[in-house]
Amino acid sequence: MWNKPYTLKEGTAIVVGLLVTGGFIQAIVGPLEWAFFAWPANIVTFILFVLTLLLVYVLRRWSYFCRFMSTMQAAIPAIASSAALTLIMGITKQVAEGHDPADPIGLTKMLNFWPFVFVYVWMTAIVGEVTLNQIVRFSWRRLPILTSHVGLFLVLTCGTLGSADMLRVKMYCEKGQVEWRGLDAVSNVHHLPVAIQLEKFTIDEYPPKLMLIDNMGLPLPKGKPENILLDKNVKAGNLLDCKIEILKRIDNAIPVILNKMVGNMPSGMMGNIRMDSLGQARNKEGYIPTQASGSACALLVKVTTGVNVNGNSVNKTQQQTITGWITCGSYLFPYQSLKLNDGRRLVMPNREPRRFSSQVDIYTQSGKNIHTVIEVNKPFSIDGWKIYQLSYNEQMGKWSNLSIFEIVTDPWMPVVYIGIFMLLFGAIGMFLTASRKKEVKL
Repeated sequence: MWNKPYTLKEGTAIVVGLLVTGGFIQAIVGPLEWAFFAWPANIVTFILFVLTLLLVYVLRRWSYFCRFMSTMQAAIPAIASSAALTLIMGITKQVAEGHDPADPIGLTKMLNFWPFVFVYVWMTAIVGEVTLNQIVRFSWRRLPILTSHVGLFLVLTCGTLGSADMLRVKMYCEKGQVEWRGLDAVSNVHHLPVAIQLEKFTIDEYPPKLMLIDNMGLPLPKGKPENILLDKNVKAGNLLDCKIEILKRIDNAIPVILNKMVGNMPSGMMGNIRMDSLGQARNKEGYIPTQASGSACALLVKVTTGVNVNGNSVNKTQQQTITGWITCGSYLFPYQSLKLNDGRRLVMPNREPRRFSSQVDIYTQSGKNIHTVIEVNKPFSIDGWKIYQLSYNEQMGKWSNLSIFEIVTDPWMPVVYIGIFMLLFGAIGMFLTASRKKEVKL
């Protein structure tokens, strides 16, 4: 080994040496903290790295090792080890930045794992040396290959060093209040140059569903639960041996007894209402329509048991009919189910959101004031920040007066995008060049 010319054995030995060295550093100092490379440390590191690559290229005349860096014998082991570690990262649950690895080695925090970082830097250095070699020997015929290598180099370096400048925080905005503070993954408070005031939060919900549960609260049939989706035009349906008829439907309702209690109680006394007495009263007095906060869908249903899938009676002597109200409830009043004679219950699960969005006013330090709507998968971009609709107060549901946004900034991402587009352009160019060569040979 180490006899010229170097082969894959020497290339593999270099990678193994980097892995072992990284393992010792990992055991002594712990995971690498990328926060040390925040601006301007990352741009200084980038410049020094490029200058080092230029120096290595200049030394090619006198150093065989420097020439070896741009060979396939050096590149293949580096790429293989990087791919293997990346595969481990993909199949291992990774912890968030700011938290310690979940395993003693550090594989659950791969981006901070010293062996991975060393191999990654070695592979990037090889890409850099190959790129410099192609620049010096430039020809228009090799432009696609050069473009691909430059793009790959930008993605590898800027995507890594730029991660130290990326900030991802959650902002909790209450209706009518301006908020400019965000919480990161470890609950540190960040004062942002972007402020948000929530004007209105809206949810479009899927239609209510009905399902049967056993006395343990498990949906039926076990393993393959069934349900009825109640669109506006659905008036009846079958669940197992039950025929269910919708006698009355109120999409926004509150219990009559609750309406009476609220009307006769002083402000702030809602917490004194006993839920058990409320549940008994709801069966007697039912529900009334309202657009007040806290209303929910309520159904008056008639359930006939002992029928087949076609709705016909199987045994009239065992057939039973029960009528009552059911609702999924809200933050204002609990859900209500209908108990059947055999112990099963007909219930309405909480309605699932189909779409939720927030009408907001956005203010920036530069003096901008923008009124817009932010919804899931449709972020809003302003001054280098992206604002995502993340969540809401799920306990209050569609009546939530709180909207949760995720706000992200990544100043280096445009450079990474440039690198990706250069990779794409180079790949297309190499494909077209290869096609022309085949045509010429034919």
